[in-house]
Amino acid sequence: MLGLVGWAFYLLQWCFDLTIGLLVAAVTAGAGAVCTSVLDVLPFLLWLVGIVTGHVALSQIRHTGASGRGRAVWGLILNYSGLLFIVLFIILIAILISAGIGVGVLDKLLPMLKQH
Repeated sequence: MLGLVGWAFYLLQWCFDLTIGLLVAAVTAGAGAVCTSVLDVLPFLLWLVGIVTGHVALSQIRHTGASGRGRAVWGLILNYSGLLFIVLFIILIAILISAGIGVGVLDKLLPMLKQH
């Protein structure tokens, strides 16, 4: 359940940023960024809690023989996929920032090298 809620909040965050978030940022000169920051962190926290509770559920199902193993596994798949998505997104942002810094350094070094 937390995996679905996490994905829903993540999609809502994108919709909010692309619609109301732009308007709020323009009107408040960026002071509305607190709301988008909460929406950015909330899915990550939901996915982490979902992973922990999913493993607890699987353990209880294994010990008691209760039903619901399939739902617990699907919940874990949703939670881990969300977490993986966030990790890959952060890695991509880091690569893009590194490439931008590298290009900036080269832009400053190349004119100096041409002069010598």
